[in-house]
Amino acid sequence: MIEKRNIRFSFLFLLIIGLLGTGMRAYPFYLIPFQYKHILHAHSHVAFQGWIYTAMILLLPTYFLSAKQIELSRYPLQFKLTVPIIVAILITFSLQGYAFWSILVSTLFQLLNYWFIYRFLKDCKSAYPAGEARPLSLSFVRVGLWLGLLSTLAPYGIGVLSAKGMQGSEAYNAAVYFFLHFQYNGWFLFVAIGLLFKLFENHQIQFDHRKARTFFLTFAIAAIPGYALSLLGMSFYDYVIFPAAIAALLQLVGLGFLLQMLGKMHMHPLLRNNLWLKSFLLLILVSFVLKICLQILALFPGLQPYFFYSRNLIIAYIHLNLIGVISFLFIFIIVQAEWVELWWLTKAGNFLLMLGFLITEILLSISGFGWGFYPWSLLIFSGVMTVGIFTFLIPRRG
Repeated sequence: MIEKRNIRFSFLFLLIIGLLGTGMRAYPFYLIPFQYKHILHAHSHVAFQGWIYTAMILLLPTYFLSAKQIELSRYPLQFKLTVPIIVAILITFSLQGYAFWSILVSTLFQLLNYWFIYRFLKDCKSAYPAGEARPLSLSFVRVGLWLGLLSTLAPYGIGVLSAKGMQGSEAYNAAVYFFLHFQYNGWFLFVAIGLLFKLFENHQIQFDHRKARTFFLTFAIAAIPGYALSLLGMSFYDYVIFPAAIAALLQLVGLGFLLQMLGKMHMHPLLRNNLWLKSFLLLILVSFVLKICLQILALFPGLQPYFFYSRNLIIAYIHLNLIGVISFLFIFIIVQAEWVELWWLTKAGNFLLMLGFLITEILLSISGFGWGFYPWSLLIFSGVMTVGIFTFLIPRRG
């Protein structure tokens, strides 16, 4: 069986991400004995592979497979092998950035990732035979895992382009954007939404299946052409604008169906009349709506200098996706699964986490449009988020 207490490792990696992010905000003020670029690589890799991936491989088997399947496919062993690999990724990227050892441990991680996806998809075939109706939640997860596999093609291209000295070229950047898009707009997003729908199904919360399936289909169809949205700042804009526009419009249509579905749902069993849970879910939904709207705005040429060349706006958008939508959705699901206890300290910590997220997003956006830059404030509120994360690791006593 998967031990629920192992989710503490995921939150420990999330805390490390917060510490690294706060450390990067401190570079203008303090002498830090690590190269900024190396810490940036460590921050992003631990975010993807440490926090999100470990939470995913703990939650998915627990929610979708039987105890016997979990034991036979050795998911607990996969987790135990993954954790030290991620620690090695943290150390090697912090010390040397992209180099022999960091690439080696990243390759080992990728092999474990392939093992997990292969086993999980195979086990789902047994758990949900083709002749039987499969839950919509599993459809989201399956698409997410296939998009995750697709994203793993990018590092090989990045390696070839790096070997040819093409770092910084449009081809190199396109390969990086390919990886990022199919990670956080692909498998992370689809798996997180799939787990949310699994919560609906487990709590027997009624929802409009027609609208939900339309939402799924529009986003699934938009996933691959949606990559073009990341390329609108390139010199070949004229060649990618059409698929980018199609993807953005499909997602807008899907969002409309999602909002209609949610507007008619009664989620009292899920929210338990808890103000914190309602606030958290509302923030996730607002972040998701903003994400879709920003992708629509990115189609307009007059706004592209801001969206594709303003570093702080790019960071704000990435954080909107990875924190506001995906990370908060995973935290919501983990709390609902009662893998961490929601008590006064974690509620206070989550208030700090949400406050820090909102303030840093506002500060990054303001500076991105050239209306002022507040590095001290960014440092302080990044620290506020980190303190909020830390509360998840404090066990309740008495």
